[in-house]
Order: sequence, then structure tokens, then C-alpha cells
Amino acid sequence: MNATFLEEDPCAESFIDQDFVRYPLMTIYITVFVVCLIGNLVTILVITTHPQMRTPTNFFLANLAAADLLVAIFCILQNMIHLVGFDHGVWPLGDIMCKLYLCLTNIMPCTSAGILVLVSVEKYIAVLHPLSGLSLLTKENRYRACFGVWFLSVTINFPFFLNAKYYEYGGIGACYRESQPLWNTFCFVVWYMIPLISLVFIYSRISHLLWTSESNRQSTRQSAESIGSQGTGTGTGTGNGNGIVTAASWQLKNGKTIIYKQESLLHVPICPRDKDEKPPRRSKDNEGRRKVVRLLVAVVVSFAVLTFPHHARLLFTSFNTGTICNSHWAMLVQPLSYILLFISSAINPILYACLSKRFRKAMSDLLHCRKGVFFKIARSRNRTMISDLPLDDSRCPSPLPMIRMNKLRGVAN
Repeated sequence: MNATFLEEDPCAESFIDQDFVRYPLMTIYITVFVVCLIGNLVTILVITTHPQMRTPTNFFLANLAAADLLVAIFCILQNMIHLVGFDHGVWPLGDIMCKLYLCLTNIMPCTSAGILVLVSVEKYIAVLHPLSGLSLLTKENRYRACFGVWFLSVTINFPFFLNAKYYEYGGIGACYRESQPLWNTFCFVVWYMIPLISLVFIYSRISHLLWTSESNRQSTRQSAESIGSQGTGTGTGTGNGNGIVTAASWQLKNGKTIIYKQESLLHVPICPRDKDEKPPRRSKDNEGRRKVVRLLVAVVVSFAVLTFPHHARLLFTSFNTGTICNSHWAMLVQPLSYILLFISSAINPILYACLSKRFRKAMSDLLHCRKGVFFKIARSRNRTMISDLPLDDSRCPSPLPMIRMNKLRGVAN
């Protein structure tokens, strides 16, 4: 009778239960699990064991890695078993694991989103308000902020634990949760829209500052060189014909020239060049800024692209009153949306840690048990990934402390 029923009902056999669909999906699940587990575990070990990695930013990244590590332990393989491991979504792990699985699948990604916002806020304060950061970026405030994110994530997602249902009939278990349209909408706003808007706004401000500061320094150098080419030598200057000095230069004994501009009172040291000397290459500072901007863009894009399908699917299934045939290819949307969500947890160590030269060096020290890994090393209290960037790449050491202001007076023409 069962065989006849399956032949008459085309939706009785699930599309996901087909071998050509199941095994590739299981391979992707296992790959994401291994990368997420090893990547986040190594990140936690490097940050906690290497003294030079214990910085304010890395404190947040350690919490981010802890949340993503819990995703690997409690969510990825359980989700694979639930969706593609057995026919018709059979759940073999019991009632308690069903509730924990459905709850943690929502808690951990939301915690990661909250910590991403904390990382961006820390960068924003360190770059745009460094003086305020001395009082705001304290150890106590970092602990409070991380505790607040974890507490909010657990509290807001606790209804998913209460609404998790485990049903068993004839030795076959099923794990599911009741539809919550309004609550899913609220979670979408709190854990996707607000973090995404915050990341875009903060990283846009940081990227704008990095680019504009570099362009301003380049324009200052070009202006200084154009003025310096008009006249050099001890006590020479240029005027506007009314006895007012607009620019003056002072020749130093070491061959360097100091340019004085009346409108800005900026003293720009200029290195003398030979005629055959090639123009300098792009400064390391400028290249470092470009890398930081690319990293910030990658963070925003990865969060927006990888987590959106999961939220969109929850909203669609919450408000949709129709049904989808099990044999339809649309059944792939659920496992694929979860895979993208888990990839966002696996890719965070690569974006935030492995792209950092300091992290790679610290990981090498840890793997080779080099001296200093488990000992205290002097480090900056407020060092961050962004604030570590040099703000000046002048190739000439400034002689201003050795020059008296009265020597910078020029003689009008």
C-alpha cells in the first residue's frame, strides 16, 4: 500500500533525499564545519596565548570567534543531520538536543552580528575620536559591551527555545518550531537591518577619513614642492609686491630646505633630489590604507550577502500560507540558506585575522613555540587594527625642533 501511495503522490519523495543532491550538500556541510571549527579555534588560541595580540580590537574578535566556534559545535552538523542526513527530515537526537539546536541556531549568528557592530564602533572611536577613546575604550567598558550583546542575543532568541517542538511517532522523531511572523520580523530588524546600517555608516566614515587624509598630505607635498622650486637659499622669500611675505625658504646645512607659507604656517621639509633620481614609489602608508578599506568593504559585503538569505527565508515561510511540493527544487532554499549563514561564521577568522600580518606572525610564533609567546611584552593600551596605521610616511625627519622661528623670516622682494 505504501509503495502505491508513493507512486500516486509525486510530492511524497523529497528532492533533498535524492543521492545526487544529498551527498554534495553533506560534503559542503562538512567542509564548512572543518573550516569554521579550526579557524575559530586557532583564532582564540592565538589571541589568548600571544601577549602582543591582547589588544582592544582582538578582545572583541576573540568573542566573535567564540560565538562562531559554538556555531560549529552546536549548529552545523546538527543542521546537516536534520535537513539532509535522514529521509523526510527525521530528527534522531531527542527532545533536549532539538530545543538546544533550534535555539542556538538563532542565538550564535545574532551574537556574531552584535560583536561585528562592537568591532566597528571600537574602530570608529579609535580613528575619529582618539582622545575620547582613552576614557571610553577601557577594559571595563569592553566587558560590559560584550556581556550586553550576549545577554540581548540570548534574551531575544529565547522564545525560539520555548516554541521548539519535538514529536515522536513509531520510533521516528521530528524537530520543528511553530511559526512566529511578528517575532521573526522583529529579529530581522534588530539582528540584520540595524547591524547592516551601522556597519555601512561607520565603515564609510572610516574609509572616507583614510582616503581624504592621504589626499590632503599629497596635495600639501605638491604645494610645498611648487613653492620650493621658486626660490631656495638662506633667507630668501617671495612676496606679493605690497611688502607682505607670502612664502619663504631656509636652506639648512644638511642640504634640506624648509618652506614657510604665510597662509597655513605649515613647515614642510623637502628632501633634495638628484636630477636622475626616480620618483618614489607609492608609500607603504597609502597601500596600507587601501588594504584596510578593502577589508572593511569585505566585512560589510560578507555580512549583508551571507546572512540575508536566512532572514529572508524565515520571513517568507512565516507569512506564506501556501505549500511547496517536497519534490520541487525549491526545497534546496532551506539548506542553502543555512550553509551561507554558517559560511559567514567560517569566513570571519579569514577576514579579521588571517588577512592581518600581525596575526600571521603571532600564529607562526605560537606554532613554533618561539620565545615571548607566553610572556608579557610591552604593547600599546589602545592599539587597534586601524589605529596601528602610520599617519605620516615622511621620508625626511622633521628638523623643526632645531629651527628657531626667527630664522624662518623671509625678505620681501
